[in-house]
Amino acid sequence: MNILFPHIESIYVDEGPICFDAIVDGVTVSCILTEHALGAAAGIDHVVSRREAFAFGQPAIKKVVARRAKDASGRLIVITQAEFRI
Repeated sequence: MNILFPHIESIYVDEGPICFDAIVDGVTVSCILTEHALGAAAGIDHVVSRREAFAFGQPAIKKVVARRAKDASGRLIVITQAEFRI
């Protein structure tokens, strides 16, 4: 499965969940990453910006998107902290 994320600078990361589109095997899938999920994905123990946390967490986030994209009938994936406890 080929998954492309947008350039890190183009992701809106101010407050609330992070919304971005991933391209999964050529199909656009809208993704919403909760704040707690961002922390779980990044797995870091020091304060960094949300953009940096997203960059650190991209490998873990991509795994979740790959797993969930198979079942994303509505083409929307909401990623919560629970996804990273599996």
